[in-house]
Amino acid sequence: MIITRKIRMVMIQGALRQMLCNKIMSITFINQVSGTARIPKAVLLGLFKRTQKLYKKKIREKSISVIFVSENESKKLNSKYRNKAYATNVLSFESFSNDELGDIIICPAVARKQAKDMDVGFVWWLSFLFTHGLLHLIGFDHKTKKQEIKMDDLTKKIICE
Repeated sequence: MIITRKIRMVMIQGALRQMLCNKIMSITFINQVSGTARIPKAVLLGLFKRTQKLYKKKIREKSISVIFVSENESKKLNSKYRNKAYATNVLSFESFSNDELGDIIICPAVARKQAKDMDVGFVWWLSFLFTHGLLHLIGFDHKTKKQEIKMDDLTKKIICE
C-alpha cells in the first residue's frame, strides 16, 4: 500500500494470519516504536473478527496493516494528509487495491496520554482507536454530530460485545 511504502520500517514486530470465513485474511502489525508497551495483538484481532461478522461483504478477503508510530511520525503524517500540525491518535488510509482494505496508523504515546486523561484503560482506548480506524476503512465517517454519535456507538458496541 502507498502509505506503508512511504513509512520507513524501523522494526517489524510480526505478522498474524487468520482463517476467516474460509478465506485467508491477513493483519500485519508493524511496530515502529522501540520500547513501547507490548501491543495486544490478540485483542485487536478479536475486534477485527467482530467487525468482520457485522460487515462481511466489506471486509471479507481483505488484508490490513496496523502500524504503530511515534508522536513525531504521527505529527508528520497528520500534517501531510490532514493539514493538522499535531500528533494524532489514529489515522486510516483506505487502499484502492481489491485485496487490501487499508492501513490503520496508531500512535501509542498519544493514545496512552488520552487514556490517562479520560481515566480509561490503555488497552480499552487502543481497542477503541483500532475499531474506529477500521470503521473508517469500511466507509464510516463522522463529519456531522449525528455521524459521530453513530460511529462512537458502533465502536463501543463492537468492543463491548
